[in-house]
Amino acid sequence: MHLFLLRHGESENNTLPRERHVPDPELTALGRRQAERLAEAVARLEPTVLLSSPLVRSLETARPAVARCRAPWLVWADAAEAHRAHPGDGWPVSRLRARFPDAVFDAGMPWPGHPGDETWAQAAARAARLLDRLRAAFGDGGRVALFGHGTFNGYIIRRCLGAPQDGTVAIDQGNACVNHLAWPPGGGVRVVSCNDCRHLA
Repeated sequence: MHLFLLRHGESENNTLPRERHVPDPELTALGRRQAERLAEAVARLEPTVLLSSPLVRSLETARPAVARCRAPWLVWADAAEAHRAHPGDGWPVSRLRARFPDAVFDAGMPWPGHPGDETWAQAAARAARLLDRLRAAFGDGGRVALFGHGTFNGYIIRRCLGAPQDGTVAIDQGNACVNHLAWPPGGGVRVVSCNDCRHLA
């Protein structure tokens, strides 16, 4: 399996001091341009499935790629950002379906209301659970483009590296970057690239 971990484009909160952050921000004008550039890069990766967090900035980032890739677009709650500052934020699924009609939302998805008061141990367990589900669903030759978030992407990458999940190892990622992980047929996992932003130049 090839897993392309993508960070969303610039959101409104990325431009504000933390005390002025709002729940579930949308993309800025720059973020929408980044999403278009990212979509071009993702199309060249030839994904077999597009997967997204249910937070709006992730869904907005994924939408241009959906138009280019002609691959199924799935939304899983377990792909949401870790340690969110606004517990229970997020639009109701009915509103998300109306805004993003091409997306297929998990049946019975517990949303909104994903834990915002998550510990690092809980976030690490969620990352492990998501990886297990991805490998079970798409492990044989799958090419998964996951539109997610910097902090939670870090948990996934550290899990693959066997690195500590307690905050001592940071994984820096720019908006609309690409991280590429691969599971070769012989076993193990390889980090092919991390924080690749060349498509934004």
